[in-house]
Amino acid sequence: MKDAELVQFAAAQRVFAVVRARSAESALRAAEAAIVGGIKLIEVALATPGSFRVMSDLRHRYGDRVCVGAGSVTSHDQLDRAVKSGAQFISMPHTSTLLVEACRRSFVAPLIGALTPTEVATAWSIGVPIVTLFPASSLGGPDYVAALTSRINEVRLAISGGVGPENIIDYFNAGAFALAVGGRLFTSGDMKNDNYAAIAERARGIVRLAGVT
Repeated sequence: MKDAELVQFAAAQRVFAVVRARSAESALRAAEAAIVGGIKLIEVALATPGSFRVMSDLRHRYGDRVCVGAGSVTSHDQLDRAVKSGAQFISMPHTSTLLVEACRRSFVAPLIGALTPTEVATAWSIGVPIVTLFPASSLGGPDYVAALTSRINEVRLAISGGVGPENIIDYFNAGAFALAVGGRLFTSGDMKNDNYAAIAERARGIVRLAGVT
């Protein structure tokens, strides 16, 4: 996926669902519940057992109707396996020019992590389509994002860490380009009890709050 394609998709969809699970089967079912609820940007955390198979299965089942990526990528081996599994974007918790260059060679869009103003500006200067602000909640949440975007307002920020229904509107009002929702969508109770209907319903509420049409 080209950078411009990811930006266009994210601008329309606004929410990434970050899936972490105890098994590949649980992750796949949870991701599909999020898709049923209207979230079409799916990030599969590599900490999930069988994560590469989950990405491959999602790509085969949904094609270009959803955008599937690998989350928490920190090595070239992980990146290579994710690309071979069909990942359309690579999300990193940090800034790595070497991994960004590898993404370019593999024709996948990179999302790189940053937190401080200097880190965000440095990440954006590499020429990536979106910078993930992580963990945003640790530095003040929406208030921090508002202060940051008031001074560095050209950066497309995807906010990650502590994002949930209670602060989605605040984050967008603060200048977020997109949001990454994990534990507040895929709650531990629902994942443990295989309550995928509740995940789908929660996804619908998140989509409504994000203003996705």
